Amino acid sequence: MNTLNYIGCKHTLFNTLLGVFQENIPDMKKLSFLDLFAGTGTVGFNVQGYTKTCDANDLELYSYIINFALLKCNYNQELSELIKKCNELTMKEGLIYSNFSPTETCKRMFFTNDNAKKADAIREFIQTEYKENRINMYQFNFLLASLLVSIDKVANTSAVYGAYLKSYKASALKPLVLKPIHTKTDINPENTVYNKLAEVFSEPDAKQYDIIYVDPPYNQRQYSGNYSPLNYIAEYNKDIVLKGKTGLIENYNKSKFSKKTDIKNTFDSLIGGLNCKYLIISYNSEGLLTMDEFKKILVKKGAVKLYIIKYAKFKAQQNVEEKYVEEYLWVVNTSIKSSLIEEIEIELIK
Repeated sequence: MNTLNYIGCKHTLFNTLLGVFQENIPDMKKLSFLDLFAGTGTVGFNVQGYTKTCDANDLELYSYIINFALLKCNYNQELSELIKKCNELTMKEGLIYSNFSPTETCKRMFFTNDNAKKADAIREFIQTEYKENRINMYQFNFLLASLLVSIDKVANTSAVYGAYLKSYKASALKPLVLKPIHTKTDINPENTVYNKLAEVFSEPDAKQYDIIYVDPPYNQRQYSGNYSPLNYIAEYNKDIVLKGKTGLIENYNKSKFSKKTDIKNTFDSLIGGLNCKYLIISYNSEGLLTMDEFKKILVKKGAVKLYIIKYAKFKAQQNVEEKYVEEYLWVVNTSIKSSLIEEIEIELIK
């Protein structure tokens, strides 16, 4: 799996997560699974094969496209040939070049001129092929998802796209090469991917799942703002208004889960409405919600276990004094009522 450099990505935590799933949930292969805040799709993609079906949801367009490719699109020879064709395209000066690389009218240095022009050529090719019905929706999303994760590898940022570096780092100077987001060939066609607010899944008529995994934003950083260029590349519309030095999309999504004044009520409402047998929540010791607030919300839902894992901070955060944080994995069995919370310290499984 080819993935984004992403705050909160569960790549290093997945084996630990899976161990917690299997310890608490019998007969997982017979159960449906929803990744509610899917992000890079790491959890959903890797949990395939351990559950009956795997659905995913995320409000951000770039995330929806990536998760669609990971959970709906099988890799095949035709996609391999299309990727080869994309890598052989002649560079073009398009929207990415004009808005995210340095020109006479743009000072932004998210990508080199050549990488931006290569990305434009690929993005326009994908769009034209789809519009002319030479590729289908699955191929379109697979190729676009592959472009999003591939261009991220040559982005001139320290991590997120909230700012670009003043000079190009070594990885940003490497040429953009389109690589497939995955090469899996046995994806379950019953998987579904959504592009909705998480709160929709707590409404009374929402679909019931056996397992819902919740990995919400935990601090005040807005994903839509921090990854705005990826949404722009996904949308690729010249009428989108970009603002400021970093080219933020005007009126980008602002999550209530990243607002100190809203998070408690928003989270309480979400958890209370989710219809599932097992609820597993990832959160961080640096999060806006305190452990006591979490406990009060979750004990109303069912029997609660708390797994505590210590792990290294995201690279962009490692210039601070404390190099480690704790990941909290809350497991709720909604079929059992109990006011007791079992706390378990576990090691990160690598």
